Amino acid sequence: MALEYELDMAKRVAQDPDEGSTDDPRLAKRYERWDDMTEEYRQAAARIASFQCLAELIGVMMFNEWVEMAPDFARKQMLLAKIQDEVGHGHVMARVAEDLGVTREQILVDFVEGRTKLLNIFHYGFESWEEIGPSALLQNSAAIVQFSALQKGTYLPYVRALKKIDKEEGFHYHHAWDLAHEIMTTGTAEQRRLAQESFETWVPRLLAYFGPPDNDTYQQNRMYQLGLKVDSNDALRQRWLGRMMPVFEQMGYHIPHDLVHHDTETGTWVFASPDWVEVKRTLTEGGPRYGQYVENVRRSLDRNARYRSAALRVAA
Repeated sequence: MALEYELDMAKRVAQDPDEGSTDDPRLAKRYERWDDMTEEYRQAAARIASFQCLAELIGVMMFNEWVEMAPDFARKQMLLAKIQDEVGHGHVMARVAEDLGVTREQILVDFVEGRTKLLNIFHYGFESWEEIGPSALLQNSAAIVQFSALQKGTYLPYVRALKKIDKEEGFHYHHAWDLAHEIMTTGTAEQRRLAQESFETWVPRLLAYFGPPDNDTYQQNRMYQLGLKVDSNDALRQRWLGRMMPVFEQMGYHIPHDLVHHDTETGTWVFASPDWVEVKRTLTEGGPRYGQYVENVRRSLDRNARYRSAALRVAA
């Protein structure tokens, strides 16, 4: 019964009620790589692909340090499979960016030299094994909700890449659900406490992940006007809350009323506003793991410079 519920909820998370809609005039014109497009559009599409490429890479770093600490062989295999998928997702997005004129090396150099900033959730790591399940489930579900909306966007190579990635994100969702559920059903009291704390720590981070509240001028955002950003921040946030809070509640997680609750009169989810000043500080100055991730990429670039140089000479 639990597995059937999990599969049903995974499908609901991925569903987009507006999928396939062509009523929005912003989405009427879509582009292939070879189509004529303005330089502004090309740069915007390259920026969104490059940004996601980097996020996939840093997402790997959040999990790979736990491979050796996984409690059993099956969990180790699942974690390795997830990491392999995320590396592949990074390569897929790097190819999209390359077609638009941004090399994968430039993506990494821009990050190391501080020209590219990470989303808030990629500034953190995990402090315990029990933290991974609920936090990864929150992250994966938020990504699925966001990707499902972006698949209606106007740059078709990016849309096709997202559809491939989205299928594998479903596996990551199941893995995270299984781990979060296992801890709450078979874990010790201390393990359940750590999982609950993780849930309450990561919910505000994921609320901030979707971006600041929309104002009256959000439709003037150029990414939105170009059809690369499809839905508003608030719409995505509400969609995610509506699909995921019942999942956690069903698994036995306590959802504090002052953190998140459903307003039956308005039909919306009410939540404690993230500390946007702290979120901005994290984005600009870096969170607890930011320096470590930058140094990891820097060392990788330095270590592999000779091999990249040799490969480029051969290719030339």
